[in-house]
Amino acid sequence: MATQKSRTTVSFDPEDYDQLQQWADEEFRSVPQLIHAIVKKALIDRHSPDSDSTQPAEPKS
Repeated sequence: MATQKSRTTVSFDPEDYDQLQQWADEEFRSVPQLIHAIVKKALIDRHSPDSDSTQPAEPKS
């Protein structure tokens, strides 16, 4: 049975990927599983009523 999930590709600098790999190892996950969890949390936070992330970022002066 084919999956109905959309896919995407993300490229990382080697140093960033190494950090993601270390983080994933600490949580007994693969890097794709970790990235999925990070994105899911960001989407939940973005749509939570008490979150400012739905507002445009203020320019820093």
